Amino acid sequence: MELFEAIDSRTSKRDFEDKPVSKEIIDKILKLSLRAPSWANSQPWEIAVSTGKTSEFIKTNLYELAKNCTPINPDYPFPDSWPEKQNNNMFETGRHRFEYIGINRDDKEKRTEFSLSNYVFFHSQTAIFIYMDENLGIWSVFDCGFLAQNILLAAHGFGLGACPQAYLVAYPDILRKAFKLPNNKKFLLGISIGYYKKESKVNEIKTFRNEDFINYFE
Repeated sequence: MELFEAIDSRTSKRDFEDKPVSKEIIDKILKLSLRAPSWANSQPWEIAVSTGKTSEFIKTNLYELAKNCTPINPDYPFPDSWPEKQNNNMFETGRHRFEYIGINRDDKEKRTEFSLSNYVFFHSQTAIFIYMDENLGIWSVFDCGFLAQNILLAAHGFGLGACPQAYLVAYPDILRKAFKLPNNKKFLLGISIGYYKKESKVNEIKTFRNEDFINYFE
């Protein structure tokens, strides 16, 4: 797959087959992704790949916490509010997604069920978690973002689906327990990855992009 095609055709997948991804493919994806740039080649990222019993432990615990409306406590706080333009983008994206997959706005049960699927990797067996030392700052977060984008594109290149998810790191104590990590390791992002269901309507969605954010100055 050509680079330009990969960038343009990549979309987030939210419904996966119950099928493992081989360690060989994950290794290839991550080795490519590690070519991401970072401040003075500091390479601030750390990566945990969850499969098998570890995935079951994480999914079971995250799901129960979310289902019981346990307050989230991410290592890096989620935004309380968004500027109007960004808020409108998110509202329209959510509205279109539920409309496209046939979930009525008033159907709270189905909307909740869909939202809770976040916490079980959208039914994938595998997830990749990116974390870093608590002493690193905002510029290292940028660097980890470059890594995450590489993972998404490399997965797409291998014919896999992937979805970056903030809510996979909403209860980081579960992750530190699963991966046997100390408290100074802070989670940034989880990425569900796997073989996506091609017949699933939610996987057909390609979200819009605004171009009015681009400004040229001469």
